[in-house]
Amino acid sequence: MKEQKTLGLEIGRILTRSVDDRIAPSISDLKTVLGSNDDVVKLLKTSAWFLKSDLQKTMMPNIEFLRNCGICSSQIVSYVFSFPRFFLLKPESIKQFVERADALGFDRKSNMFLAAIRMLSSMSEENWELKLKLFRKLGFSEDDIMSTFRRTPQVFAVSERKIKQVTDFLLNRTNVGISFIISHPMVLICSLERRLKPRLLVIETLESKNSLRRKVSMTTIYKMPDKKFREKYVVPYLKELEEVSMSIVGT
Repeated sequence: MKEQKTLGLEIGRILTRSVDDRIAPSISDLKTVLGSNDDVVKLLKTSAWFLKSDLQKTMMPNIEFLRNCGICSSQIVSYVFSFPRFFLLKPESIKQFVERADALGFDRKSNMFLAAIRMLSSMSEENWELKLKLFRKLGFSEDDIMSTFRRTPQVFAVSERKIKQVTDFLLNRTNVGISFIISHPMVLICSLERRLKPRLLVIETLESKNSLRRKVSMTTIYKMPDKKFREKYVVPYLKELEEVSMSIVGT
């Protein structure tokens, strides 16, 4: 009910604005960026507040600047849907985040460049320092931390609690060291309860019964799509896995 009331107030504010002075130009700008009326409608269903913003002062100059930084239009459009408020930041702020990414050694040609800028925009200086402190405590060198950020900026959005839990869990495995986590930071984003634990249980159970012809790497365990993992390591071994909880096997 509260969300419906908030949406109603939002729509009410939008409708009080001049169609010619704000709404029509905003729709025109969005169509220029997104390319079709259908995509404009799709975006406005979740982000109607675009219509109350002066996009010529925020979104349009921000997108132009990002394009000049070498970021392709298709990636920008994808981010408009995923992180719409990012594009309504003041252009001066976007430029500052780009400068920070440059200072951190980010390659503007990397397809992770926009992800890095967006991540920096979502973190306060204090939270950034806390995350750096956490990685140092876990055994990451300064170079390791920067390498992780350049390759997988999204890791810095993961909570400290989850990073600690995943790291502790993996380091307790006999064949996993900190070097693996440093080389594969995406593993820190994986769900511990829904992916890492159940998959390792399946593989360890099969290995203990000598059911597998070759050892399965941790990279395969955490990266393989769910459907393929079930088809390759669960369905053919249902008898061997009968001791494993079906709730876990079916994850």
